[in-house]
Amino acid sequence: MTNRSLPTVHEVALAGLLHDIGKLIQRAVRGGLPQDLLDRQSDVLPTRDGRASHWHALWSDWFFDQCETGDLIWPEGIDRSRVRNLAVFHHRPLQDYRVQPQLALSILVALADRMAAGFERKARDSEQEAAWRDSGPARERFRRTPIEAMTTNIRLGERGARRGHHLPQELTPDAILPAAEVRGEDVEKGYSALWDGFKTAWNEAARRCAADPVAFEEAVLSLSERFLWSVPSSTVDQPDVSLHDHSHAVAAFASALFRFHQSRRKLSDPSALADREVPAFRFVVGDLSGLQSTLFRLQSEGVKGLNKTLRGRSLRFQLIADACVRETLRAFDMPMSAALQTAGGRFLVLVPNLDEADKILKGMRARFDSWFVDQYSGDLALGLALSDPFVCDDLVSGPSDDSTGAERIGKVRGGIGVAAEIAKLQLLAGQAAHGVVDATFSAEGACGTCGVRPAGKEGLCAACAGEAALGDRLPRSRAVVISDRGGLGEMSAKLLSHDYLLPSGEGETRHDRGTGWRWMLDPAPHRPAPLRPGPAWVARFGDDIGPYADLEDVEAGHIKTFQALARDSREIVNGKPIGREMLALLKGDVDRLGRIFAGGLSDRWSVARSAALSRMMDAYFTLRLPHLLRTDFPDSYTVYAGGDDFMLVLPWRQGFELARTLRRDFERFAGGNPDLTFSLGIALFDPRTPISIPAREAENRLEAAKSAGRNRVSALEDTPLTWEAFSEALDRAETLNRWLREGRLSTAFLYRVLAIDDARRRVAAGHARPSDYAWMARLGYQIARNLKKRDDAPIRTGILELFGLDERWQGEALDQVGARLAISHAIYRNR
Repeated sequence: MTNRSLPTVHEVALAGLLHDIGKLIQRAVRGGLPQDLLDRQSDVLPTRDGRASHWHALWSDWFFDQCETGDLIWPEGIDRSRVRNLAVFHHRPLQDYRVQPQLALSILVALADRMAAGFERKARDSEQEAAWRDSGPARERFRRTPIEAMTTNIRLGERGARRGHHLPQELTPDAILPAAEVRGEDVEKGYSALWDGFKTAWNEAARRCAADPVAFEEAVLSLSERFLWSVPSSTVDQPDVSLHDHSHAVAAFASALFRFHQSRRKLSDPSALADREVPAFRFVVGDLSGLQSTLFRLQSEGVKGLNKTLRGRSLRFQLIADACVRETLRAFDMPMSAALQTAGGRFLVLVPNLDEADKILKGMRARFDSWFVDQYSGDLALGLALSDPFVCDDLVSGPSDDSTGAERIGKVRGGIGVAAEIAKLQLLAGQAAHGVVDATFSAEGACGTCGVRPAGKEGLCAACAGEAALGDRLPRSRAVVISDRGGLGEMSAKLLSHDYLLPSGEGETRHDRGTGWRWMLDPAPHRPAPLRPGPAWVARFGDDIGPYADLEDVEAGHIKTFQALARDSREIVNGKPIGREMLALLKGDVDRLGRIFAGGLSDRWSVARSAALSRMMDAYFTLRLPHLLRTDFPDSYTVYAGGDDFMLVLPWRQGFELARTLRRDFERFAGGNPDLTFSLGIALFDPRTPISIPAREAENRLEAAKSAGRNRVSALEDTPLTWEAFSEALDRAETLNRWLREGRLSTAFLYRVLAIDDARRRVAAGHARPSDYAWMARLGYQIARNLKKRDDAPIRTGILELFGLDERWQGEALDQVGARLAISHAIYRNR
């Protein structure tokens, strides 16, 4: 086999991404296959008990025919026949390879297919597909079976949740919420609409990525996530793995196998290609460390343009993580499909077990460490480690070796965890040998933003200057363009060896080609083909800036300042603004995520399932949450959101309501699964307070909520509340607010009641003052003095309920929580 006849690694990845595209078409297209394609079934399809099976492979072949003679476009500069041969023959590999040697490479996709799915399931798949051409219930079930929601299948205990499902539809903020019931006819219709949308997006990507296999592979990976995430890869047993996640894993494994055998010059050796016990694979685990401390590294509370700085920093961290992934892929000559998990500053990349793999990683670590020290002086660093090598059969279990197969799979999974811990322990290890970081300060002194690193000509260090530039361009841009060859102009940001540009100007087409992405929630008509979830939501000034006229940095269309957001917490009552101008910082993350990834999928763990869970979790915070903020809480500011955690700043009043809404919405996302929850810490602060102070308080409150049992929220109270108690406290706050505005209560009375509650809580905590034990008598005095009227009876009852008391003054008063939150909330609204 000559080098000219060999596919590129990106063509191998494309074959992996498209090898099962027939599974969508098979469900979406009514009518049979054309006769000329049926005539090829003996070449493409395997047989089982004398019957052809795996009919989807023939539909995949039809897809490639449509790219040649039908209404689909195939991009110039990419060999369609090589991709087709790799993809279509994955169920009958090696046939006729002596006549056509390139067909031998189809074994790479065949092995990758088994690694991604498991050998045992493939046998049951063939049984089902052997009967596909038959009419009747079996075929209808095939078309009408929806994908199960991964979030409803997590199990940490015995309770579990009722399984939810997703209808076949394009990835959107609403689509990721599972439904308890779906109708079979709606599933069928969904497949048809999904195929129509896929074809349109495919042709657009093919036009934009002509003669650029790197960009096209990224575009197809994006198309796969958008359109195949809700298509089950298999409809037997538990159809919870999407066609996207399965194909993504196949593309990664096939590419790694190709590069492994290429490095050993074995691509022409069928026996070597079919060897399932050769250690061909390793994982690279990466983890950005120091994100939060670096995010709030500010020299003073008076840093001008704080909102822009934080927004720019958050985006720069996201782009740095992307650059680290791209550098890793380039070092091992792997395609983007090899990046199996990328979320929240962490990534998992599959690489070939090259002889020089450890040397490559050592060189990468040295380059990364040098760059991070130069840019961030040790605040921010990348942990990087390689897992132990593993073989194909470590991820493939047959019907008779369940225990052995589970043990081997567990070893691979454990190796990822070990590598992650090693990565954390080796942060800046090479630089640490040099001792103190050398930082030369010029006459400019320290950076005016971070106050730590040497300032440049504009009074900012390199990192802060880059963050400011990104923060300035972000509001006017709806895409990210990337180049590793330069040429993006002086407005681009250099991150490691990649340039990142946030282009502006709706009519520009010069960046339509190349790598990068458009934001899914606000896609530009031009720019690179892929779409990614985002952007993170930030509030902007509208055309009416009158209410903020006395504040600084107010301009229509620009990002709202924290002072302006605090002003949005006021309400207009009787024509006048009322309420305290204050902000709420919300910090939350998913509970028990480590346990979920380690054991939440029980014995059904696979690379594809793990990647699917990571992707869906990230999609909630990068796709669903921005949508929720944009539609229901537009006066909000995302400090960061992604992976499994988030930090938001809102007007304090809206912040409390968002917390309650977010809990209900996340419960919908989890399908009511009691094993998938999140905890939250809320800190209230004046907009002039350095943001690091409320961030620290919110972090402490979040930790307290988790220590108290998780699935809780901590705000204002000393004790974290269950979400039910928190919601009840907000309802009581609304009632108190109504009574205040009706003139039936005074804020002075509520302040006295709040002091009584402080005494009650000290008694409950066991560190009371002598006078505190009289808290109930003091409460009785205040009620008797201030609530004398007959129509005050509901108010008297309401005040007693705050303290856990009934009308006979009996109840578990010392166990009651939420009174301080309710009273304080009502007072703040009426200051």
